[in-house]
Amino acid sequence: MKPIVKKVLAGIAVVSALASVVAGREKPTVVEPQPVARIDTRLQVADDLDLAKLENRVDEGAKVDAFAPRNFSPIVPAREAHARPARPEAPPLPFRYIGKMLDGDKLSVFIANGGESFAVAAGDRIGDYRIESVTEAEIRFTYLPLKTKQSLPL
Repeated sequence: MKPIVKKVLAGIAVVSALASVVAGREKPTVVEPQPVARIDTRLQVADDLDLAKLENRVDEGAKVDAFAPRNFSPIVPAREAHARPARPEAPPLPFRYIGKMLDGDKLSVFIANGGESFAVAAGDRIGDYRIESVTEAEIRFTYLPLKTKQSLPL
């Protein structure tokens, strides 16, 4: 072993021995309890408090069955409970505009639905949609299940 390592180990041994000797000679410190000031924790009652009303409420509460079934659902006003269901609406258009082409005087427009693309003209049908008209500004669709008109701006 190297001499430096021996010296370090010897120092650690000496410190450990001293710590074990000192550890046994410690005296416990005794702390005497200090007197604590008394605090009045009683409720302060106002002079204008009507105790008879409180006693009546306690008596009424004793008559209630704690294990009776209860309904905690919110109270719905009668007119909302009998309201007509909302009219179904067409879903938003699934198409997006890609481009347009003019062939003579006939305008064809290219639209995409997800990964598919279509060249459409007025009168064509794609799924649940029928193309009503194609103009320079927009494409007018009819959602066939609800006969709802929708437009896609170009």
